[in-house]
Amino acid sequence: MQKKGSCWAFFFFLVCRCRTKKPVAVKILKNDDNNAAVRDEMLREANVMQQLDNPYIVRMIGICEAENLMLVMELAELGPLHKYLQRHKMSVSSKNITELVHQVSMGMKYLEEHNFVHRDLAARNVLLVTQHYAKISDFGLSKALTEEENYYKAKAHGKWPVKWYAPECMNYFKFSCKSDVWSFGVLMWEAYSYGQKPYKGMKGNEVIQMIESGQRMEAPANCPPEIYELMKKCWTYKADERPGFSVVEPRLRDYYYDIAAQ
Repeated sequence: MQKKGSCWAFFFFLVCRCRTKKPVAVKILKNDDNNAAVRDEMLREANVMQQLDNPYIVRMIGICEAENLMLVMELAELGPLHKYLQRHKMSVSSKNITELVHQVSMGMKYLEEHNFVHRDLAARNVLLVTQHYAKISDFGLSKALTEEENYYKAKAHGKWPVKWYAPECMNYFKFSCKSDVWSFGVLMWEAYSYGQKPYKGMKGNEVIQMIESGQRMEAPANCPPEIYELMKKCWTYKADERPGFSVVEPRLRDYYYDIAAQ
């Protein structure tokens, strides 16, 4: 059994081979953490993941409640998107990045169609199976909405990833598929900047002030103008004027097919 890495302060990951000889990722709750809220979050993540079946979403294999609570998932061996892009900047083309972000948009379109809000969409939570195959992961903050709901309202402000959150999340604690679209715009910026940190050097309150003033991040170097225009659409201030993934995914698909044919 080989240690693979870590996730937050409460979990660690192992890569192991089960009886099928297939490598899997195992998310394990640490022995020294008895926080019921953390355990509940992990169980909630498992509950969400078992309802999802899409080629662009990491598949949950099972959960084991032994001495340690363990969540067993399929393994995406190349790891987080931003880390991979940082390490392989010279070998990953803009077309390759478009291919990957389009795959993410297909996974997010599936979530939108099934009324799921991810709430933590970022390049760190997109895992690569291969250089040409991306999957969405980390559903610890996800919520399933009822047919009557179009947003989820958080009860309290936690340690939120402010730089990826839409204005309505920060101002009103409201999360929806449209707030996921805002986060997807930031994810695209991360991808086309080859894993750079968004709003680098800025604090959370400075980012909020910048967004409220109508400013947005500049395009990454050599980012295709069509892609930057789509990013800005994702960063539309009013959620009801922001496109959904039903609009974003076809635009990315058309753009990718255009450049792939060249």
